[in-house]
Amino acid sequence: MSSIPPATTDPIPATTGGQFRAPAETAPSATRAEGPTFARFVGFIGLFCLVLGAVVVIATRATGTARIVPEGWGFMLGGVGLAMMLYHAITDSEQEVRRMYGMLAATFLVLALAAALVPGPFKTDNKSMGYFFLPWGLGAGFLALLFAVPFVRHETDEYLRTIGTNALLAVGGLLCTSVLAVGIARPDWLAGPGLALAVLGLGFLCAYLGQADTDDGIGYSVAFALGALGAVAVLYSFGRTVFPTVLFDGPAALRKPSQALDDWKATGRGLVILASLGLVVLGAMGKFPMWLRATLAGVGLVVAGVFALASTGSHLPTAPRPYLIPGGALLGGIGLIYLAISLGICSDNQFVTLVRRELGAYFTSPIGFIVLAGMLLVQGLSYVEFTSGLQDGRPQREPIIQDYGVHILSVIGFMLQIPALTMRLLAEEKRTGTLEVLLTAPINEIPVIASKFVGTWVFFMVCWIPAGLFLIALRIVGDAPFDYRPMLGFYLTLAAQGAMFLAMGLFFSALTKDQIVAAVLTFAVLLMLLAFAFVRQNVLMLDLPEALLAVAGRLSFYHMWRESLSGQLPVRDLLLSLSLTVFWLFLATKILETRKWN
Repeated sequence: MSSIPPATTDPIPATTGGQFRAPAETAPSATRAEGPTFARFVGFIGLFCLVLGAVVVIATRATGTARIVPEGWGFMLGGVGLAMMLYHAITDSEQEVRRMYGMLAATFLVLALAAALVPGPFKTDNKSMGYFFLPWGLGAGFLALLFAVPFVRHETDEYLRTIGTNALLAVGGLLCTSVLAVGIARPDWLAGPGLALAVLGLGFLCAYLGQADTDDGIGYSVAFALGALGAVAVLYSFGRTVFPTVLFDGPAALRKPSQALDDWKATGRGLVILASLGLVVLGAMGKFPMWLRATLAGVGLVVAGVFALASTGSHLPTAPRPYLIPGGALLGGIGLIYLAISLGICSDNQFVTLVRRELGAYFTSPIGFIVLAGMLLVQGLSYVEFTSGLQDGRPQREPIIQDYGVHILSVIGFMLQIPALTMRLLAEEKRTGTLEVLLTAPINEIPVIASKFVGTWVFFMVCWIPAGLFLIALRIVGDAPFDYRPMLGFYLTLAAQGAMFLAMGLFFSALTKDQIVAAVLTFAVLLMLLAFAFVRQNVLMLDLPEALLAVAGRLSFYHMWRESLSGQLPVRDLLLSLSLTVFWLFLATKILETRKWN
C-alpha cells in the first residue's frame, strides 16, 4: 500500500504516483498602514512655497530690483510654506518624516547661532557680533523650537529622543540664565534683544518641561530652578529700585517741605519695617521647607535693616540713577513669569491644577492654534503697514507707536479673539456633561470659575506677545530710536481690559449650552463699545448728553488704547475695568450655583 509523501514548499499542487501534494502554507503578506495623505500633500505644497519664497527674496536682494514676484510676496510665501510644513510635522509621525523635521530644527538652530556670532558686513559701519540676529537669528530660533517639539513628541527611539530633549533643556536653560545675568549688568539691554531672548529661552524650557516628568527627578529640579531664578530676579529688581533711593533720601523723605515730620510717611515706614520683621518671624516659626524659611527670614532682615538704616541718615553721597523704567520693570516682569511657570508646574494646589488643565486645553485643541495663528497674522500685517508709513519721508511726532496698537486690524482681531476664547469655557462643558463630572469632585464653583478665567487670560496675553517683539526689532534695526515706554502702558491697559471682557465672555458662556450664542452675545457687547468710541469722536456732529459721552469714554476700549499709547496711563479706567472683572466673575459664579436651587 503506497503512502502519501510529505508536503513540500512548492506552492503549486503537483501529483506523484497519482496523489496530490498539499501546497505549503505561507503567512499573510505584511500590511502597512496608510500614511496621512492629506498632511503629506500639505507638507509638499508648503515646501514648494518655502523654496519659491526663498528664491524670490534672494533674487531681489542680490539684484536690488524686484522681479515678477515682489519681495513682500516672497516673505509671505515663505511664511505660508513654513506654516504648512509645521502642520505636516505635527500630524505625521512616520519615522522618515519626524527625523527629517528634526534635522530641519537642528539646521534652524545652527543658523540662529551663526546669526548671533557673525559680525556685520564690511559695507556697514556696525561690524559688531550679532548684527544679523534680529530678525534673522531670532526667527530661526523660533522656527527651530516649533519644529523640534513635534520631533521630540513623535520620536520613539529613546536615544534620539533623549538627544532632542537635552538640546531643548540646554538651549532654554542657557538663554534663561544668560538673560538674567546680562540684564542685571546691562539693564538697558533688556529693552532690546534681552526680552526677545527671554521669550525664546522660556519657549525652549517649557517645551522641555512639556516632555519631561515634572513630578520627580530632573524635570522637577529644572522647574524648581526656574522658579529660583525668577525669585532672584524679582528680589534684585525690587532692591535695586527701592534701596538706593531710600538710602540716599534718608530721614528727609519723612519730612514735609516745612521740615516738619510727616506722620503718614513715618507710619508707612514703620509698617514696612514691622511687615519685614513679620517675614522673619514667619521664616523662623512657619511650617515650610528649610530653604523657604531661610529665604523669608533673610529677605525680611535685609528689608528691615535697609529701612531702619535709612531712618538714621543719608548713606549715599550722590543721587542714584532711575532704574525702574525700563530695566527694573522688565527684569522684575521676566522674573515673575519664571516664578509663575515654576509654581504652576511644581505646585499640587487644586487651583493651580485646574489652571494647568485650562491652559493645556488651549494648546491641545485646534481653537488655540487658530487663535494664535490669527493674532500673529493680524499683528504682522499691522506692523508691516505701520513700518511702511514710517518710510514715506514725513516727520513723525512722538510717540510714534500711538498709531500702531490701534490699527483697525488689531481692533478687529481683539473683537474676534475674545468670543473665540470664551465661548467654549462653560457652554461646551455643559453640553458634553463634563461640567457635572468636574463639580462632583470636592470642589466648589469659585475655583472652577477662577481657574477658567486665569487660564484664558494667560493665553490671551500670550497671543499679544508678537506685537511687542516686532517693536523690539524695529528699535534695533531702525535708523532712529523712538519712545517705546507708551507700549508698556498699552500692555497694562490690554491686560486690564482683556480681563474685563474675558470675564464678561465667561459669564455669557455660563448662561447657555450653545457656544455660538455665547460668542454672539460677547461680540455684540464689544461691537457696541466700539460704537461708543465713534460716538465720542463725532461728538460735534451729534447732540448727545454729557453723561452718555462720559460713559462712552469710560467703557470704550478703543479710547483707552489711544490714551495709553499717547503716554497717558488711565489709572482710573484701569481700576474700573478690574472692578467690572470681579463683577462679571461674581455673576458667572452665581449662574453655576443655580444648579443647586433645584
